[in-house]
Amino acid sequence: MTSTDLAVRSPLVERISAISSIHPAAPAITAAAGSLRYRDLEDLRIAWSADLREKQARPGSIVALIVRDPLFLAPAFLAARSAGLVPLLIDPHQPASRRASVLTAARPALTMQVRETPTYEPTTETPLTVDPSAGYLGFTSGTQGSPKGIVSNEHGALRFVDWEIETLGLRPGTRVALLSPPTFEVVIRELFVALCSGGELLAARPTVRIDPAAVVDWLAEEGAELVHAVPSLSTRWVKASRGRQLPQLRWTVFAGEPLHSAQVLDWRRTAPSTDVINLYGPSETTLAKFFYRVPNPPHPGLQPVGRPMPGTRLLTSAPPNEPFPVAIETPHGSFGYLPGTAPPADDAALTRNSGVTTFATKDLGMLTPDGNLVITGRSDSRVKRHGVFVDLTGIEQAATASPDVRLACCLQAADGTLVLFAETTTAEAHLSRQLRRELGPSAPDKVITLPRMPLSPNGKIDRRALAASENGARP
Repeated sequence: MTSTDLAVRSPLVERISAISSIHPAAPAITAAAGSLRYRDLEDLRIAWSADLREKQARPGSIVALIVRDPLFLAPAFLAARSAGLVPLLIDPHQPASRRASVLTAARPALTMQVRETPTYEPTTETPLTVDPSAGYLGFTSGTQGSPKGIVSNEHGALRFVDWEIETLGLRPGTRVALLSPPTFEVVIRELFVALCSGGELLAARPTVRIDPAAVVDWLAEEGAELVHAVPSLSTRWVKASRGRQLPQLRWTVFAGEPLHSAQVLDWRRTAPSTDVINLYGPSETTLAKFFYRVPNPPHPGLQPVGRPMPGTRLLTSAPPNEPFPVAIETPHGSFGYLPGTAPPADDAALTRNSGVTTFATKDLGMLTPDGNLVITGRSDSRVKRHGVFVDLTGIEQAATASPDVRLACCLQAADGTLVLFAETTTAEAHLSRQLRRELGPSAPDKVITLPRMPLSPNGKIDRRALAASENGARP
């Protein structure tokens, strides 16, 4: 590949093309329906990039990749970047209303049906263009508010990928699980941590990733050595695993939610040889910006997210054990929100000047005496009840400290009462009494136990679904 092959320089394309030239016959992607060698990956990238160039979309135009077959996601993504376009990954299994709202906001120049023989369709709207060096366009999950479009930084993504490859010591041939839905930014980690290290990407069928009972079996049968997971999802996988173990799993990288020691202990019983990394970083800062290697055994309770990655700075002067709002500065962050998708206050919280992204998150943090960051909640998790502020995150942490509670979520109902939802077999009255003893006046007004907590497509607790249950009715 020469520089003239690219409409816009893409560091991800350049890296993987170089690996393809060195290891052309090595397995790149394996799925139930077939596999691709690195030679095949490169051939498809070149052919599909030519197809996209024929559509004559301007550099920086958005192309919506409708991921019909995950085996072909990587070559489609790389082809889009080769053609100077910015990929937007779309999950065809998402609710139609969500897909429609994202496509309306993104205004792609064309859509590409991602499968063995792709098809292309131009859009009728006037297409948007963004910075051509943007690696991809993503949308927040919407679990904490309306979804916002984020113009991500490809150089920042590669910087993270290189960090993870070096930190974990990944080598060619490492088998990396692709389990995330296309709309979840973690899919970028899975794709390129594997392919930029010369590893083998194991692409799960959608029927596997949405069925907790199938995941551990699939990881075992495929011999996965690295998996990226959301804590709530790992809890669900363990519960459904029927005691099957993953002795070959070498690394588990958690992100997306608070990680509790009970979740780590449960997962290590399933994967006894795994190292555990806890990551933190909003999508606005591109992939992740803090990391913590969880000891074995873990310290009790909520796990830290650790220290900043190289080039990242935590903007605080707070002493240890004093809470503060988390603000992050990094040259590897996103280029900002897609115009029209974020309210003014959120727009003001995310800036990029002179090549540096600054993001004032809505998270609250605290530094431990040894300098590790702990995310203690969100600014909107402190609510007033009967004239007194109560921390919803503290209630959730107290609930999950009980060995019988797998997941917990506390919300304030429209009438001001605090309702705790807990995935547990413990009786509601028993858990309620336990929390009153531990928390006193900060205890929830009502406890609702669920056999199964609703999760979003990204694997996080679906707070919107719980909030929509009027007056604490069961979702």
